[in-house]
Amino acid sequence: MAIIKKANNINIQVSNNYTSLSKISHEESGEVIIEATKQNLELSSQKRAILQGFGKDGKGDDGCKEGVIKVGNKLIGKAKREPGFGYDGTKAEDMFFADSPISSASIKNDPVFKLSDATLGAYLDQLMTSLSIGDMETVALEMADRFKNGTGGTYKSDILNKEISNNPAFTTYHNSFLAELKEELKKNSYDPSSMKTIPMNLLNFSSFWDKVSGLGITVHQVWSAKAEILDYSYNKCTKMWSGTLKYTFYDHFGLDWEDIKKTR
Repeated sequence: MAIIKKANNINIQVSNNYTSLSKISHEESGEVIIEATKQNLELSSQKRAILQGFGKDGKGDDGCKEGVIKVGNKLIGKAKREPGFGYDGTKAEDMFFADSPISSASIKNDPVFKLSDATLGAYLDQLMTSLSIGDMETVALEMADRFKNGTGGTYKSDILNKEISNNPAFTTYHNSFLAELKEELKKNSYDPSSMKTIPMNLLNFSSFWDKVSGLGITVHQVWSAKAEILDYSYNKCTKMWSGTLKYTFYDHFGLDWEDIKKTR
């Protein structure tokens, strides 16, 4: 089956069922979205399409004699910097505590070091609440408490995850990485197991809204990142692939000398 279309933009919406008949296959789906790009026509369905091929045995993936590539979980992207370490592989400065680096000599006599822990903690809470709103204020104060109590370990938050995934900066970041992923899949015959790991940039939240709503003070720029593809499948007959792209972002809620210099 061949589909040839020329258009700057195609958007076909179907309210109930969509049926396409050809000499090779019969497709049926509850909802189908057809999107025309500059080069290729991409077909995706919100529900799995049922393929009944006239020249094939069986249905769907099982009926593809050419084969189906399946990958359960594969690391496909990674930042150059590891969590907890610098670009040179040494332990990150903001992962240390109770240390006295040589660079701090110039500020040791600052009046702030004469304040009590309670006063400094109150200042930190005030800073966090002044630069966060709504649910993100809860996240900011939880992170501040862990910082004040020296809890350490890993902090995770569904609120924080949601805030990041809905942020325009993440949308831009995702679209850029997805474009690279598509190119790499194409180069490797749509087999992720043959791909080299894609170098990832670092996601940055630095807009005015980020600075006043919470992502600026809690994250600002992530320290490291990785991307995995889950439940990947490529049908060599239909030439279609699907899967779930999972991002993991790491950050240090700590203070290094660069942070000190920015606030002075």
